[in-house]
Amino acid sequence: MIKFLSLSESEQTDLFRIVAEDMSIIEAVIEKDFWVVLMLDILFNHSKFGPYFAFKGGTSLSKAYHVIRRFSEDIDLILDWRLLGYGKNEPWLQRSKTAQRKFNDQANQKAAEWIKDELIPELQLQFRILKISNISLQVAVDDTQTVEIFYPRYQEDQSLLQVIRLEIGPLAAWTPCENKEILSYVAGQFPQLFENPSTVIPTVSIKRTFWEKATILHKEANRKNSRVPERYSRHYYDLYEMCYAGVKEKAFNDLELLQQVICFKEKFYADNSARYEEVFTKGLKLIPSQEQKKLLKEDYQKTQNMLFGDFPSFTEILTRLEQLENEFQTKL
Repeated sequence: MIKFLSLSESEQTDLFRIVAEDMSIIEAVIEKDFWVVLMLDILFNHSKFGPYFAFKGGTSLSKAYHVIRRFSEDIDLILDWRLLGYGKNEPWLQRSKTAQRKFNDQANQKAAEWIKDELIPELQLQFRILKISNISLQVAVDDTQTVEIFYPRYQEDQSLLQVIRLEIGPLAAWTPCENKEILSYVAGQFPQLFENPSTVIPTVSIKRTFWEKATILHKEANRKNSRVPERYSRHYYDLYEMCYAGVKEKAFNDLELLQQVICFKEKFYADNSARYEEVFTKGLKLIPSQEQKKLLKEDYQKTQNMLFGDFPSFTEILTRLEQLENEFQTKL
């Protein structure tokens, strides 16, 4: 991928424009997608910490599994907690609720310190080795477990975050996980301009991501207030698309994995208002309140530049998710 960076600014922008026109998407997305994939390759295949990470979340649905037609600009990562000094099963030891909260806080603090003291210097070293200039990184002001990467941008668009965010969590589950080949949009059309057009990244199984997304929606449907986090409509869209990509059937045949997801969230991200305990008694609750629907629809409309090809209306998304609720009920 480094070979592509040897091209001039005008050559790169011309290529981004050609791909953008072909995909009917804005040029800034094509440019940022290139840097997202490059950062994945550097982290997993160049840095010494590559074996201690796994790739997960919405970006994996787009880049590794190709089941959503949404540009997901953040990189969600799992950090092996053994790097923080914990034994393989230590976080799972039985503790009181108070002791578990204290442990979780300690693990997150250790992760923040490790990111600042170990990961950032290692990435900076790799940038120098690979001779990548005009790039910088820092710990995010709003989240000490997130690294913000400021890449050289030739294209601007206000609907995009102007940085790449590596969102790193030590308290996340690795299994099941598989190696997936990942390709940037520009490398897909112009592979001859890359010494290695694709990169192989260990990625959390799509079945687990299905249940992760479903339980996010369940928690939101049980929210006591009507607030909607920014860009949260993406979770509804992602689950909708997975229903039509054959993922739902695989997930429904593995309800034990759903139980594992719930157990993990209850232990490491406890929130009584989420009512995870009701999933196997009353069923999944995926449809938000009326006020949330309005806010989510507005949020979804703001993300239109991130979608390409044919995509559903938010009403269509909710209709399909209501069907999913009913389908899950028959499994109980």
